[in-house]
Amino acid sequence: MRIIDLSHHYADDMPLYPGLPAPSFHDFAQVERDGYAMSEYRLLNHIGTHVDLPSHQVAGGATLDDIPLESFVTDAVIVDLSGREPGAIGWNELEPLVGDLRTGDWLFVYSGNGRNWGSDDYWTGWSYPDAEATRGIVERGAVGVGFDGPSADPVDTETFELHKVWLSAGRMILENLTNLDLLPARTQIVVAPLKVCAANGAPARVLALVPD
Repeated sequence: MRIIDLSHHYADDMPLYPGLPAPSFHDFAQVERDGYAMSEYRLLNHIGTHVDLPSHQVAGGATLDDIPLESFVTDAVIVDLSGREPGAIGWNELEPLVGDLRTGDWLFVYSGNGRNWGSDDYWTGWSYPDAEATRGIVERGAVGVGFDGPSADPVDTETFELHKVWLSAGRMILENLTNLDLLPARTQIVVAPLKVCAANGAPARVLALVPD
């Protein structure tokens, strides 16, 4: 079995969703100077590879504490949209591609945008289900959706309509994934968010377990 890391590194100079403050990863102590190493991390919980929980935009929505572990250790179905122009995808186009999607799966949308991480193109280079397609995926029983892009909505949105469709249905969103091109059409995944009490979202290490 190969273990494929679907997460980006966190760093002071990491790409950030427009308008969000930069994180800081500071070496508080060093072995050479202090005899031990310790670091201080300052960051928002919705940057880098992270998971959005329903409470991110839904009053009284589920927090990390409410999500069963079975929703984080499950299968993902990967849909390859790297050959189309980036942007919203409708249900008529997406439905034929998700026939293998089962209740409890994640849907990962591969757009080939991971290669743009750190460039201006990253913020426009991915595809995402529109509202009708989102409702179709929700009805299929998916626990969430993941992107090799920064959001479930275009970054110039003022309403975050698509976030609200996903999260109000009790689903999750994984943003800023990478290496989706290395995955088969279905694979086992492990989504491991930072365990913060009542979290509305959290940085997440996302791994795929791919048989050789």
